[in-house]
Amino acid sequence: MSVRLPAFRDGHAHPIFAGREALGPQLDGLKSIELILETVAKFANDNPATEWIVGGAYERSLADTFLASWLDAVVPDRPVVLHASDHHTIWVNSEALRRAGVLDNFPQVFPGFADTDSAGKPTGTLRESGAMDVVLSCIPPLSMEAELKALAWSQERLLENGIVQVQDAWIERGMAEIYLQALERNQLRVATNLAFRVTPENFERDLEYFLDLRQKVQEANSHLLTAKTAKFFADGVLGSGTAAVLEPYIDAHTHGEPVWDVLQLQQAANLYAKHGFQLHIHAIGDAAVRDALSVIESAPRGALPSVIAHAELISNDDISRFAKLGVIANMQPLWARPDGMLLSCKPRIGERLEQMYKMRSLLNAGATVSFGSDWPVSSVSPLEGIQTAVTRSFEGNSNNLAEAIDVDQALYAYTTAVRKQLGSADLNETVTLSADPRRVDPAEISTIEVLEVTRGREVLFSR
Repeated sequence: MSVRLPAFRDGHAHPIFAGREALGPQLDGLKSIELILETVAKFANDNPATEWIVGGAYERSLADTFLASWLDAVVPDRPVVLHASDHHTIWVNSEALRRAGVLDNFPQVFPGFADTDSAGKPTGTLRESGAMDVVLSCIPPLSMEAELKALAWSQERLLENGIVQVQDAWIERGMAEIYLQALERNQLRVATNLAFRVTPENFERDLEYFLDLRQKVQEANSHLLTAKTAKFFADGVLGSGTAAVLEPYIDAHTHGEPVWDVLQLQQAANLYAKHGFQLHIHAIGDAAVRDALSVIESAPRGALPSVIAHAELISNDDISRFAKLGVIANMQPLWARPDGMLLSCKPRIGERLEQMYKMRSLLNAGATVSFGSDWPVSSVSPLEGIQTAVTRSFEGNSNNLAEAIDVDQALYAYTTAVRKQLGSADLNETVTLSADPRRVDPAEISTIEVLEVTRGREVLFSR
């Protein structure tokens, strides 16, 4: 029997990035490198006028290192850039490296991580923004029409999954303008809050630009578009060994790679908080989470609660600090399932894998947990996320069952908790589902269909 519930909200996603990827070869769910190469080759043959082939997202766990030569075999004459499922890694061909000036200037051109071969040359796998941006910055920008097409595609995917509001957690130069143009053309359907990406390089230089864009969004005076938030990366990801951890990685004996010096992060956070921005900090390793909590503790309090996104590993000593400081933990429940992406972290962190995603511990300590997808890193479906949060299982395997939560808690995390995070009003938005997730076998929650999404009397989606 169908049921009507409050509509879902996503507290951390990247709709424009997802839409842009949808313009290129679609690699989600492909289970072999051969299938990926076949898909890229077909896209290249079907789109001869596309100069740069950009797509994603390939499964990171299929290989330790992805070689440029594999892509060269199917597309030798045009640059190819493929995003990994973690979106902290890209796989490129030799032509992309050549266009970026890498082949003649390696390693001087790279301030970040690039896998190298026995001769010290880049293999084609680039990790984290320091290395990735060298190539990504060479990709010609899309036209506004193409950007609006990408955003429209993303909005449809959000609505068909029952989502009426989203935190776009990465807005850099040129992206807020896409949302403003969509609003002006009456093409914005999912309420969106923008989080401006703040980096060690741009936090002073781009402040006036971010303030100007925020002012333009405020002047548009629409409940569908806000710009309240500043986004910081405290570290990288566990799979690449770049998340900042308290105990060293097993395979590398390092503690990861913090993106900021903690004193500089404090300075930047204070600056943006004083200008009224909500702090939204990506922190995956337990060392990064600890630093993020300390930064928030010392920053001026704002109208909206500060957010730590992901929080994959949290020291037990820091659990109570979330509630004490009023910090919302925005977690990605689908990441807790023991699939290839999660299990690929085990060689790096060992038994700590069973300490990840402490949702129940946070809730028991009185903290607010909101949910998001980090789409296109993982599926945008809240129902898949709810099933994982409740069962902590995937294909017969389970992970950290002690941290499983109940369906009502998961529904709250995908609805009211995100509204609290974003400071948004309740506009009587509802989702009609083919069955009540509270009344079915938890292992079947992801099979429930979204039938209709409404805002007041307006039907936003109908299957």
